[in-house]
Amino acid sequence: MNMPGGDGMKIHSILVYLVKIPYRPLGSRWIGREAPPFLESTVVEVATDTGLSGFGESCPIGGFYLPAFAGGVRAGIGQIAPRLIGTDPTAIARINHAMDQALYGHPHAKAPVDIACWDLLGQSCDLSVSETMGGRLADSVPAYISIPLTDPEAMVAAWQQKMQEGFRHFQVKVGGDPVEDVARIHALASRDRDGCIFMADANRGWKKADALHVVSSLDGIRCYIEQPCATYAESLTVRGKCRQPFILDEVIDGPQDLARAIGDDALDALVIKITHAGGLSQARVLRDLCVAHGIRMRIEDTAGSEITRAAQAQLAANTPEEWLLGSYHFQSGRPPTAQDAPVVRRGRLHLNDRPGLGITPDRGQLGEPVAVYGNGSGPC
Repeated sequence: MNMPGGDGMKIHSILVYLVKIPYRPLGSRWIGREAPPFLESTVVEVATDTGLSGFGESCPIGGFYLPAFAGGVRAGIGQIAPRLIGTDPTAIARINHAMDQALYGHPHAKAPVDIACWDLLGQSCDLSVSETMGGRLADSVPAYISIPLTDPEAMVAAWQQKMQEGFRHFQVKVGGDPVEDVARIHALASRDRDGCIFMADANRGWKKADALHVVSSLDGIRCYIEQPCATYAESLTVRGKCRQPFILDEVIDGPQDLARAIGDDALDALVIKITHAGGLSQARVLRDLCVAHGIRMRIEDTAGSEITRAAQAQLAANTPEEWLLGSYHFQSGRPPTAQDAPVVRRGRLHLNDRPGLGITPDRGQLGEPVAVYGNGSGPC
């Protein structure tokens, strides 16, 4: 059943595209177990009766990193899309309510639709997404770079190279042998004279005992510890023994999880992955909770192309910079899916002032849709 739509813009059709993105592993023990040669990114176009279209993207890493996979994203969209035809895409609360009624859970499937609707809202108002969220606070936001897991000196060399490019926020991949990981963290932090921010990310790769060894060996070292263990309970135990500020990532699935973590004093910072949250709408809720409780954050996503880069940058630009630990730049290693996405200069993502996400999707790179919903049509 369609929602009441009023007299405004209406969704005419929803088109789904499949884009293959080369996967470049960073040495994570967790992700490296099943590292695929490429990622299947699902791009959604929400087309309206006015001729405007909004775009969103969802790109899980295989089916083993988070509870999502590319085929599930597309199947979930198939459950959602028929409910949305004929409705107003700029009524984003109603859109999300309709998606929740059509499909329980599956935030990765709802996220690209939500993002596309924010894109349309901005275009319809001639405002960027960050402006429609209440105002753009900056035209550029800090970007971070990941230092792949390898031997300590090679990681130092990679860090020094990125320092020369202007980066000051660094995610340091760890999660292997705890003694070697301590050496990696020491090698980087002990050489820093510029006040860099280091985030030692285990990607759930440590056993609890190994994580406890690492944090007990870092007295005097200035860094964050990020997602050390596979479960919230294990991570909370490590948090209790850790003197470094603590980041949670994969174990926080939504506002309820975050509220519990705040009550447990389980974190100093949160990684907000837009599609893991369910789109810009839910990511914004997480952002607001973090700001209200004095918790810093990275605003990013699991993976993606220029469409994802634009979406995360818009939310970050609507966030006071003192709360930001960086956003990712998603250099996909393939021709861009969209032009005019935020560009990286001197360690920052620079946004344009165009409406919506500020991008021009490249239909040649998107190819033909793999599914079209609307006017009685279904999966191709």
